[in-house]
Amino acid sequence: MADTETMPQGGVNPDRVGIMMDVLDNIISDLNDNPGLQKIFGVPVSAGLVVVADNNDLRIEDAGKVNLTEEQQNSFLNVLDEVIRANSV
Repeated sequence: MADTETMPQGGVNPDRVGIMMDVLDNIISDLNDNPGLQKIFGVPVSAGLVVVADNNDLRIEDAGKVNLTEEQQNSFLNVLDEVIRANSV
């Protein structure tokens, strides 16, 4: 019988980046509900955003559908940071 302490457990491989789908759903909902982002991206906000894999990291970025001003870019990044922190475990 194999030693269960050395056998990999189910779930996300610790060498890969992952996010629980319920957390991602909460982040999307919070972004969609933000009035400031609605003014920038329209409704739903998520239609103007993408999740991208960047090496060993997942990022939420604008999809390039709107030419963001520097002020809009900063506003988006501030709201995104707030939303992700609020939904972090």
